[in-house]
Amino acid sequence: MELGLQISDRPDAALVREAKSGQPEAFNVLVRRWERKVYSFLVYLTGRPEDAFDMCQEAFLSAYRHLGQLKEADKFPQWLFRIARNTAHSHARREREEETSVGDLEATEHSSTVRVGEAGQWERGDLRILVEKALAGLPLEQREAIVLKFYQGFKLAEIAEIQGCPLSTAKTRVYSGFEQLRKLIER
Repeated sequence: MELGLQISDRPDAALVREAKSGQPEAFNVLVRRWERKVYSFLVYLTGRPEDAFDMCQEAFLSAYRHLGQLKEADKFPQWLFRIARNTAHSHARREREEETSVGDLEATEHSSTVRVGEAGQWERGDLRILVEKALAGLPLEQREAIVLKFYQGFKLAEIAEIQGCPLSTAKTRVYSGFEQLRKLIER
């Protein structure tokens, strides 16, 4: 335990070490600290706040179960966002499989793009709606990279780690995505 700091003031790495040593309250602090950002990331990926809430819970549960596998405690945010990203991809895969087996009856319900009405209700403002609509038009990897960089504040190296790609690929996704986003908004 770091002296002089309350549990809620400790750095992520210290909380991870405490949670690994059997102090569940330390992990609860990490959840409270990161849940809004993870939820927001999942909303931008899926466009569905209700599904993002469930995926967020699933991601934190998975993180708790696999905390022992995190080798570098100071990489907790990247590790957590990678789990959230994988959770979203798993849900999308399952939905595609269900659509294939059920047919086209519910295909519009399972669309994974941001619908302006939902996104607009989630965060108000004409410009935000325009940006969210344009974001939905980007390929998934670019959309993820843009959200991680500009909405979540991750550095390019951290984005590469979350997306499991080389740094050069992460840079390309961010800058190409941003350029494509600019063109979509200008239209």
